[in-house]
Amino acid sequence: MNEEILEAWLQLTIAINNEKIVSEMPLNEILIYRYLYHNQDNNVTATDLCHEIGMLKSQMNRTLTSMEEKQLIQRLRSKQDKRQIFVTLNKDQTSLYEKEHERILRIVDRLIERVGMDNAEKALKLFKLIAQIAKEEIES
Repeated sequence: MNEEILEAWLQLTIAINNEKIVSEMPLNEILIYRYLYHNQDNNVTATDLCHEIGMLKSQMNRTLTSMEEKQLIQRLRSKQDKRQIFVTLNKDQTSLYEKEHERILRIVDRLIERVGMDNAEKALKLFKLIAQIAKEEIES
């Protein structure tokens, strides 16, 4: 059973991390942008993003540098504490994320149609449970 679950998990990960799912932006950029998009009123640092998304600091810095070069984000030094650097969205570029997000939601909608609402609700509960347990197990 454990091999079958691992295989299904890997197949799902491969399907989601496929460039056909996130065509305009790499998956890590989508994850960062999504977090920033939903936390626009908060001061967010790279450390916050690492904690929330589960990326290593070196990978996060590379991704943020790439996003900054594409003018998707800005990094602004705190006026109160010069050691802190906040990551903010470039609001002129939010339409790129919104377009990509809508496209992904259409894929999810088609998945729901195919499996049915009852199975989709069961899957949602299981995904949340599995994600929480996996996080706990990996952290321990």
